[in-house]
Amino acid sequence: MDTTPQSTSDTQPRNDGKAIVSLICGVLSMTPFWILAGIPAIILGHISRSSIRKSMGRLKGEGMALAGLILGYISVALLPVVLIIAAIAIPSLLRSRQVANEATAVMNVRTITIAEATFQASNGRYGDIQTLINARLLDSSFLTESKAGYYYRITTSGEDYTAFATPATRNTGRYGYYSNSDTVIRYSGDAKLAPPGRAGDSLE
Repeated sequence: MDTTPQSTSDTQPRNDGKAIVSLICGVLSMTPFWILAGIPAIILGHISRSSIRKSMGRLKGEGMALAGLILGYISVALLPVVLIIAAIAIPSLLRSRQVANEATAVMNVRTITIAEATFQASNGRYGDIQTLINARLLDSSFLTESKAGYYYRITTSGEDYTAFATPATRNTGRYGYYSNSDTVIRYSGDAKLAPPGRAGDSLE
């Protein structure tokens, strides 16, 4: 009769894989991956704890599953806070970007007026954007599709000109601007691109 002691490895409780994954997801939910990992950590944690209870001792890892659950719930509880912060921060960032682009647009229109005055003093007439670039009075970025969120164009008869700065989208700028040979920078004549009641008014 074989009296060799039988291995008990097959009867030893083993860690439930779902508990391990729940814990991993719980840890990840505390990182930038929180929105992707928090809910799986909760689901797998509940499933794992149920499986462990029903396994009659064959499975272990309830502590890991519980830790994954707790971390998952914490990350989900933070979701409303993150959404509130985003709701406050995103409009503020957008407005800051608009204001910065608008200030740059005014500066660029002023640069065009200086370039036009310089060109007129030397040539007795005003030029369009390409002419001013060729004369090295403007850089070529004024011909690009969008320069700091604005489009620029110049209409000229030679004896006068109008330089326009128009926002590429409402997100890149609220207002449009223009100037001519009197060198005064004004809000756009389009009421949709000017503060209420100030279409065509000087910025001063």
